[in-house]
Amino acid sequence: MNNALLRSLIAVTGMGAASANALPIYQSNEVTLYMEGYFLAHMVNTYGDTQMQDGASRLRIGLNVPAYDKWDTGFNLEWGIRAINSAQNVVIQGNQQASPGEAQQSLYLRQGHLFAKHQKWGDFIAGKQWAVYYDVTYITDWYNVSGGLASGTYALGTDGGITGTGRADSAVTWRKRWEFEAGEFQVGLQYAAHAADLEIRVTDFAGPNTLLECPVGDCEYGINHGISLTYRADIGEGLFVGMAYNRVKMDIASQHGLIYDTSGIRPVLISDDTAFNASSNDWTTAFGAYYGKGAYQKGLYAALVVNRSQNNELAPPGSVTGITNFFDAKGSEAFVSYTWGAHNCYSLYGGYNIMLSDDAGFEAALVEDDEYRLAEYYIGFQYLWNERVRLYWENGINDSNVVAAPVIDDFMAVGIRIDI
Repeated sequence: MNNALLRSLIAVTGMGAASANALPIYQSNEVTLYMEGYFLAHMVNTYGDTQMQDGASRLRIGLNVPAYDKWDTGFNLEWGIRAINSAQNVVIQGNQQASPGEAQQSLYLRQGHLFAKHQKWGDFIAGKQWAVYYDVTYITDWYNVSGGLASGTYALGTDGGITGTGRADSAVTWRKRWEFEAGEFQVGLQYAAHAADLEIRVTDFAGPNTLLECPVGDCEYGINHGISLTYRADIGEGLFVGMAYNRVKMDIASQHGLIYDTSGIRPVLISDDTAFNASSNDWTTAFGAYYGKGAYQKGLYAALVVNRSQNNELAPPGSVTGITNFFDAKGSEAFVSYTWGAHNCYSLYGGYNIMLSDDAGFEAALVEDDEYRLAEYYIGFQYLWNERVRLYWENGINDSNVVAAPVIDDFMAVGIRIDI
């Protein structure tokens, strides 16, 4: 693989390890067309049932075009694939999350963006892509089945596209790296001007048997900003530290709220001029650090991410009284792997995801329990059969309370991943 292509792949994916298996389909002096991805499936026992489920399978196609004055340009298109059972609900959360409305599609868009990069001027990317927030939180998102529940990345039970924390929608990012003798420093900036409508429906808003709805176009997500700062130091096997901040404007306000009487067979509109205002910012910040060469690489890899957020998490429907079930939270994730053997083929790994509500108003409105507490502990084993095939066993132990119980449960899974 030529050096220009390799540099572009590393810049676009955000993780160099993901680029190592990219397969060139066509190469010339003008363009390089490549493909990468993997198929992942596991047998999962959870909620009392054993089922074969799709993992985070994906297929990426990209084009690299060397441009004027040492610029590299191109595009990436990546689709998530559900091949085992397209009608099966996704139970295990994390990196396999889809955007709203895509949960049941056999083929759905994970990323789609253009890029232009230059060694001096940095990397510019426009479209659906990994957020700069993920430049920090990816360090604990290495579980084969679950994970990514407590860092604020996959907000609102989606892929984090609307909030700009995961695979950000319609985003423009700039990343610039500076290399030193002692390591590498990177800054990332993000902006998105898109707006996503919010469907607000609140029961018993104006008394028993009433329903409040926000008119289409009044309640929405607005402008998004994000920043990340990371530093990789050449200390021992490698030390990484980073911080990220993300904010998106959340407008939950209207002068024309619709009130319905729901006491009959069909809702009846009784008012179309109800005023309400619950607007706020959705923000989240993360700090992360790891030591080691990398997840599933030789020796010890230990990573920790801590997170604080406002209005970036969503409690299950019906769990609170009031206009919304957004809440402020604090969370942490840990991932540890130890890899050994010929060709580094054996890996023992584990860690946890823990998230607690940190919002007195929300906690007072809970129907059950006095807080939102999500807690999942993991232990697993991975065998690298060869550089493109891995087998794994992963066990999740759930210690969440009643409010968080619908999100995750105990599970045990065995699976296989085959890389292109």
